Amino acid sequence: MAELRVILPDDVDKYLETVIKSGMFGNKAELARAAIVYFLNTIGPISKGYDTDNFFSPDGRIFQVEYAREAMMRGSSVIGMVCNDGVLLASEDRKPKSDSSLAISPLKLHKLSDNLLVGYAGLVPDAMTVIDQLKENELKSEEATLKTIREVYWSHTTKKDVRPLGAGLLVATLFDRPRLFEIDPSGAILEYVAAAIGEGRDHAKEILSNNYKKMNLKDAGKLISKVLGEKKEYSVETLRKD
Repeated sequence: MAELRVILPDDVDKYLETVIKSGMFGNKAELARAAIVYFLNTIGPISKGYDTDNFFSPDGRIFQVEYAREAMMRGSSVIGMVCNDGVLLASEDRKPKSDSSLAISPLKLHKLSDNLLVGYAGLVPDAMTVIDQLKENELKSEEATLKTIREVYWSHTTKKDVRPLGAGLLVATLFDRPRLFEIDPSGAILEYVAAAIGEGRDHAKEILSNNYKKMNLKDAGKLISKVLGEKKEYSVETLRKD
């Protein structure tokens, strides 16, 4: 066992002597050991640095990105579906955690153009960082849209002075045909015909897997209600083919 030597101020040393004389501990080493154990139990597992910075752990994980994904999973549910005549996004309208009954739910779905619709789950400022960047660019294709999104997320996983974005996105596009993309907080992008993000993701994906089929936007409303819950309030935005 490693030996630990510590120089203590006289007043602290006298206080420790008093504690030992009280009979609670046999000696200073025993007292120090108890203090260290208490401290470690208070702060939790000892960090090795891999979960406090944006770099890889020895097994290839970036813990900060995983924590950002947890933030996304705590957000209210958003679902998306590709239909025969367009693509839609629907979001659960969850009241903000506020003492005021007058508070309004934040806008979860953002229609940026006739060809681009974005919904998010997770931290609002983080999601708006990406959405604001999309607003600033004149995007004319899926490739340009996804490149912009990927660059924003990538910049938040490769620098030590910023943290990963704690928000995931569903991006609906209609540049040439209806398409739907899910963006993970890591910046990974996958294309789906139906997808879900947020707190109810697993439940929503199960229902979509069992019930989704190519349908018209009008008929998709029944499935939205089934996925998000008939008793819940939700918002819907669509991109419709001419």
